[in-house]
Amino acid sequence: MGNPLRAAIAAMTLLAWAFAAALVGPVQAQTAAPAVLLLSSYHHGDPWSDRIVAGFLERLPPSKAQVFVEHLDARRFSETEDRSDLADYLAAKYAHVPVAVLVASDDAALNFWLARRETLFPGRPIVFCGVNDFTPDRLAGQTDITGVGESPDVVGTLELALALAPSARTVLALTADDTASSRANIARFRRAARALAGRMRPVELQNVSLEAAKKALVAAPRDAVAVRLAPLKSETGAAPLMGEDLAALAAVSQIPIFCLWDFDLSLGAVGGRVLRGQDQGRAAAALVEQVLAGKSPSDIPVADVPAETVLDQAVMARLGLPLDRVPKNTVFENAPASLYERHKGLFWAGGAALAVSLPGALVLLILLAGRRQAETRLAESERRYRELVESANSLILRFDAGGRLVFVNEYAERLLGYSRAEMLSGKAVFWPSAPPDLSSLLARAMAAPHSLAGAGNENEVAARDGRRVYLQWDNQPLFGPDGRPEGWLAVGADITARRLAEEALAARALAEEELALFGRELLAGGDDAVDRALVRLLSAFSLGRAMWFDNVEDSRLGLCCRLAAEACAAGLAPRRDAPEAALVPYSIDGFHWADRMTAGEIVTGLDTDFPEDLQEILRLFEARAVLAAPVTRDGLWTGFLVIADVREPRRFTRQEHSLLSTAASLLSVYLARR
Repeated sequence: MGNPLRAAIAAMTLLAWAFAAALVGPVQAQTAAPAVLLLSSYHHGDPWSDRIVAGFLERLPPSKAQVFVEHLDARRFSETEDRSDLADYLAAKYAHVPVAVLVASDDAALNFWLARRETLFPGRPIVFCGVNDFTPDRLAGQTDITGVGESPDVVGTLELALALAPSARTVLALTADDTASSRANIARFRRAARALAGRMRPVELQNVSLEAAKKALVAAPRDAVAVRLAPLKSETGAAPLMGEDLAALAAVSQIPIFCLWDFDLSLGAVGGRVLRGQDQGRAAAALVEQVLAGKSPSDIPVADVPAETVLDQAVMARLGLPLDRVPKNTVFENAPASLYERHKGLFWAGGAALAVSLPGALVLLILLAGRRQAETRLAESERRYRELVESANSLILRFDAGGRLVFVNEYAERLLGYSRAEMLSGKAVFWPSAPPDLSSLLARAMAAPHSLAGAGNENEVAARDGRRVYLQWDNQPLFGPDGRPEGWLAVGADITARRLAEEALAARALAEEELALFGRELLAGGDDAVDRALVRLLSAFSLGRAMWFDNVEDSRLGLCCRLAAEACAAGLAPRRDAPEAALVPYSIDGFHWADRMTAGEIVTGLDTDFPEDLQEILRLFEARAVLAAPVTRDGLWTGFLVIADVREPRRFTRQEHSLLSTAASLLSVYLARR
């Protein structure tokens, strides 16, 4: 046997080594985690950057990698500034850190790594996220790079806005061009505007201050919506905290504001097709995991993280936007508690009581239903016949084999205004286009009754009060038991509303086209730009006069308006050189007009609706009816745009109100920029 003391010492030595290994093992495992350096384009506290970082750290915990986060602060400092100091800082700080992967959050950070990777961390792979409009050309000459693109769904957001606000035609884009992402979003908006050219009129408010944007939203027409594409700075150039600008815009805006990113939600925006920063961060972390596992970035394709439809239900309720137009799979924020959540106890108590009484109630209902079914079958059949024939929203006429009208339903009487007796006797001439020998013609047609069957025949008939009524007919032959023709049934559907709507849509399309040309004439500029634009306004409304009155302050007369530009139809004399129109002082009644204009209201009416002193001015312009919309400069009322019908008194439609309001807004923008 060996020495017992030596054996004990050997055993203790082995235990010591085992204990040391147990202590060192976890430390080595912990320090062996690879280092990942994430450079964020923006600053700590920026909601978008913070969400990306949070999603990245959630997907890539410390057990998988040591993540170091640095910030470029490109939102508060221009991308064009020299970042050599930051490069020196990173080189010194991470000189002894074995960085395995570089991560770039958004465009500015990717640009920084592409320019300085080989001098700071040569040979390190790059994974990016939040990069706008990515194309392979962006990485020309570079290798070992993959990532996640950021493609805000501007088209989808605009389509959502037009669906939720079906009367909207003008889309205000609040944007800037001071960063790569902002410039990319402007390009997206312009592509979307071209794709939706027939449904919207784009108005870009680019590089405007927060204060100017608030004034533009206050003065925006009611048929407008807005979309914010980039954060807005104050008049001093200071960048507000992220979201402060949107909250300030929403506080004054009466039109819906839509957004593209999750950090704009719960600040007053309606919502939109939204990108979430945490989704970007998680997707980038998943790619980093693959790279750390040995997969080459060149073998990992770049893909976009899809947007999702998110709406703020509280904002929708405040603006009166309909929930029935919301697409499927929409995520709601700030939704009110459901009836069940508010009265959960009552629901459970009622359910328990129902469970006790339901079996007996079901038996009783089955017995009663069987009895009533037998009693009401005949009455139900008769009721259905009456509803189908007498109360159907279609004319139902029956002719005999000789072509004589033998039956008309009640709806025909209501629609055309003739009594049933008048129509059956032939005294009511409600079909002016019928030939004199209609009865004999129809009798001959019965020789081939199947030729009468079918729909598609449309014509116009005259009601008793002279109304035009458009009908679409469906004719079916009737046969007796012996198979011989007994007559036929004519069912006429009233398509008057559709035909009139088609005519109205055609007129609206023409008016909107002329309104677009109105804006182009203003953009073209020149001394007579407003006069040329007013000619387009005449065509849009098919009226006699279109005029722009500008306010002036006269030392003797006080506040006056002068005829600054006009257009009139052929045969009407211009009034700009008339002494009475050169300078018109505001009377007491005129100041009532001015107060309404200052409040942003449209003024309209027949000539006889106005006081005598205003009627005298209207007679100077031969105006039988007028529609006027306020014109502003820098948010202050400075005059008005007016159209006049010189033929007859008439009431202007809501569509015409909206068109003139849009024209006045375009003129206001032109005057502000001139």
